[in-house]
Amino acid sequence: MNKSAHFDRRGLTLTELMITLAIFGVIMAVIMGFMNGARNSYSDTRERVQYQQAMRAVMSLMSSEIRAAGCDPMGAAFEAIPIAQANAVLWQMDLNGDSDFFDNSPDERVLYFYQQDTGNLFRMNNTGFQVVMRGLTNVRFNFYDEAGVELTALPLNSTDRARIRHIDVTMQGETDRGEPVSYTTRVALRNG
Repeated sequence: MNKSAHFDRRGLTLTELMITLAIFGVIMAVIMGFMNGARNSYSDTRERVQYQQAMRAVMSLMSSEIRAAGCDPMGAAFEAIPIAQANAVLWQMDLNGDSDFFDNSPDERVLYFYQQDTGNLFRMNNTGFQVVMRGLTNVRFNFYDEAGVELTALPLNSTDRARIRHIDVTMQGETDRGEPVSYTTRVALRNG
């Protein structure tokens, strides 16, 4: 007759249970560390993308206005860009064809300027000032002539302002978590 194997039916000892729980705890700590890292990475990425989208929206508005600078369908011969500085630029355009840019059309005379102590980028048109971007660390305007040569004697005099054909706009900022974000675009003037 075969002898059947003797099985121990007492269960786990306390030592075996404690070792099992310790191993399970280590595995769970590692998994939770990965999960927490992934969540933080997602939050950082989402915040960075939102900040970049805000920068893109401001750049889009600014780009369309720069392209229209100097629009003068009636030949009034006004200066397209009367202010050209490293942190401020003013452009003028006659969008409604009435030979001026001082009427109620809010976007015929637009000034952008960066206030470094507050980190705010302001936009002023014929209806008043508004903050278009907060929390910036730097905004810079660079001006180029037709040959692509940078006009560096800022603020530009009237002769150099008349030579402007391209404007580079650079915005730099930080997310709430301190990640740097930068956005640069070059815009060509249509009416130069």
